[in-house]
Amino acid sequence: MRTKLKDTLLLVFLISGTYLLAQDSRGALTNGAAAVVNKKVVTVQDAFIFRALQRVKAGAQPIVFEEEGEELKKTVQKLVFEEMVLAEMKLLSKDSNIPSDAPKWFKESKEQKNGLEVIRKRYGVPESELLQKINRTSSADRFVQLKIETVTPVITEDETQKYFKRNEAQFRGRSYENIKPNIVIMLKKQAVQKSLEEWVKSLKEKYEVAMLMEN
Repeated sequence: MRTKLKDTLLLVFLISGTYLLAQDSRGALTNGAAAVVNKKVVTVQDAFIFRALQRVKAGAQPIVFEEEGEELKKTVQKLVFEEMVLAEMKLLSKDSNIPSDAPKWFKESKEQKNGLEVIRKRYGVPESELLQKINRTSSADRFVQLKIETVTPVITEDETQKYFKRNEAQFRGRSYENIKPNIVIMLKKQAVQKSLEEWVKSLKEKYEVAMLMEN
């Protein structure tokens, strides 16, 4: 359930809000700005490297898979979300208190080392910088997970009864006691999603975001 909630949180960010869009050519964007988050520039190369590192983590081939169009925009938006989370961590002085779990998946195996070498050669980025990117992503993911874990809504008997009465027809004669556990689970999911939507909205209001991608 927590993994699904994390996916939901990212989806909320990807589909909500309005971005500033600027016309540009694909070639001009390759090594240029794709977005600005809290005055920090996110480049298309950052997105390519982010995707490549994810493929190293997943053991996917080829390591370098440079996206275009909507898929590239989605990856840039993930980086924008990550930058907002990292900015929030810094503001709350949590950046040094939430350790990265990167060592759990990056064990410097031969395959992973080779993967980093492929990325390093393709983009001219030192391994130390790639490891720093891995740690940033891992720390942001951990912070989001902790945020999800703190959302523990309490569903009251009154809420479940009201929901049952409003939707009794769809339960096809099943008793309240029989269907109550399912209602509680569903209402908890709704409450968690609403809380996460409000959090994402607050991040977007706090940290200025501009998308500089092709329309």
